[in-house]
Amino acid sequence: MGLVIAYIVILAIGQSITIGIGLAIDRIYSPSISLPVSIGLYFLMFWVAWKIAVRVTEPGPASAR
Repeated sequence: MGLVIAYIVILAIGQSITIGIGLAIDRIYSPSISLPVSIGLYFLMFWVAWKIAVRVTEPGPASAR
């Protein structure tokens, strides 16, 4: 359950960053450049968020007793 929660939180943060980048490109350059960049980052963020969530929630080394 922790993995799914971590994934959703990281994904929400990443998608917020993606929206910010897309809006910045839209204002600086043009909407025709912003759209493919935004779509690419949108789908890339699902993979990146999963990799980060797995890394964050993986169990640490077993403690020596």
